[in-house]
Amino acid sequence: MAMLKAGFLILLLTFSGVRIDGIVATVDDEVILISDIREEVAPLLADLRSKGLSQEEIQSEIDNATKKALDRYIERLLLYRKAINLGLQVDEKEIDDKVERIKRKYGSPEEFERLLKESGETFSEFRERVKQQLIALSFANQKRRDFEKEITISEPDILKYYNEHTEEFSHPQRVLVRRIFLSAPKNSPERESVRKRIYEIYEQIQKEGADFKELASSVSEGPEADQKGLIGWISKGDLIPELEEFVNKASVGEVSKPIETEWGFHILKVEERQEAGVIPYEQARLLIEPKLKENYVNERYQKWIDELKKEARIRIFL
Repeated sequence: MAMLKAGFLILLLTFSGVRIDGIVATVDDEVILISDIREEVAPLLADLRSKGLSQEEIQSEIDNATKKALDRYIERLLLYRKAINLGLQVDEKEIDDKVERIKRKYGSPEEFERLLKESGETFSEFRERVKQQLIALSFANQKRRDFEKEITISEPDILKYYNEHTEEFSHPQRVLVRRIFLSAPKNSPERESVRKRIYEIYEQIQKEGADFKELASSVSEGPEADQKGLIGWISKGDLIPELEEFVNKASVGEVSKPIETEWGFHILKVEERQEAGVIPYEQARLLIEPKLKENYVNERYQKWIDELKKEARIRIFL
């Protein structure tokens, strides 16, 4: 492990089938392996490839992402332990629903079972991991709601922020985009089955009237899936040419046919277009108030997490 960077191990574990693993951290008496954080980093790798980055840039991003994934894993572990100590649980149906949503991302039950077997994890272990994640997330959301009740944002606070951040409310011509992304590197054996799956998703949108946002949440493998596929505001040059070509020409509300790139398949939707300009205060204040509140909550939450970390014996070996 000392001779291999964690990011390199992520690459090996994800694409080569090499059975290499190693300890990346311990939290009190619990051990965290590189394979424990692989699933968080692997989708990002495909997304980075789709943006046309060099191998060196990708490696740097993966190394950084590995460290962040480990930090999130440690945070979830601490949250879960704290929640269990407080007697918090989640409904069994919520766990089952989450498991089913994850399984659907793999296209078929057989494909899911094959990949689960390859990972060396049993279904009961997989379900327990999902349960722990849901408990940790539920507890984190509860704490955030508690912190949000502590703060009131005044009109002078909002106006002050607007006047001090004028550049934030000036923008070039831009497009608000959502995406559904399925990972399938060019030479992977799953590429054809993933191609079939992405066209099935496209048919659900076009012919069955399925909601793009809900599909993005349930099936997309891109990092923006948690935001219902919302990539955000895109300006010229932000996307690789294959994706930008559609975005430049599409009308508001238009959904692309599946777009094939070296590292997977994309379906894009243009939500809104804006010409270059400055957002007036009355519109900006609707953005500023929740942002200031979110900033406060994030700061309070991070301080609380830092306190949990100080209470634990954490050793990191990256």
